[in-house]
Amino acid sequence: MATVEATAEAREAPTLVRRGGWSKADIHIAPYGATQAIHKDFSAKAWPVRLAGRVQVASEVRSLQRLRGESGIPACHGPVGRLGLLMEHIDGERITRWCRLHPGGAASMFEKLAGLVGRMHARGVYHLDLRKRDNILVTAAGQPCVIDFNASIRLTPGSLAARCLAPILRRVDAGAVLKWKARLAPGLLSESERRRYRRESLLRRLWIFN
Repeated sequence: MATVEATAEAREAPTLVRRGGWSKADIHIAPYGATQAIHKDFSAKAWPVRLAGRVQVASEVRSLQRLRGESGIPACHGPVGRLGLLMEHIDGERITRWCRLHPGGAASMFEKLAGLVGRMHARGVYHLDLRKRDNILVTAAGQPCVIDFNASIRLTPGSLAARCLAPILRRVDAGAVLKWKARLAPGLLSESERRRYRRESLLRRLWIFN
């Protein structure tokens, strides 16, 4: 996964698909071999954002590398310089739209999503931004995919940090999955999930930084 190779692929006429806000990366689609890739790029931003972008790119690369080979996680093709990242393009719908279009598939999809998040945690990667609808895509086959790991945290499984922090971080991601299940397929909630969702919703309303 050489940086030079990823850079060469990205140079082949990338197409801008979304210009990020002042603090967000611009998103391009770039040719990558016989397929296409997503190129996240901070190079056009102001220097303070570029500085933060270098940290985000490095962090996302490490998270994606740790999750390499996991179905539902985009493959990382490598950094593009220090301000960009090239990764697999996943053809899917936002979880909100997919559930509206495929209500009958929600039970299976949410079961797969919970399994995917659990496998991420088993590898020591915690996403922490799954409440954002853009970060969960679902393919036409009903496979949930998690993207955008720039806010993720990695812990070494079994380490002291993992023993102390993993229960809290797991709860953040699990709470996000529960939120989407409650909003998009409330009929699938068990009674214990309903109680937990009501409790967590109340706590979030009381949280001043919500």
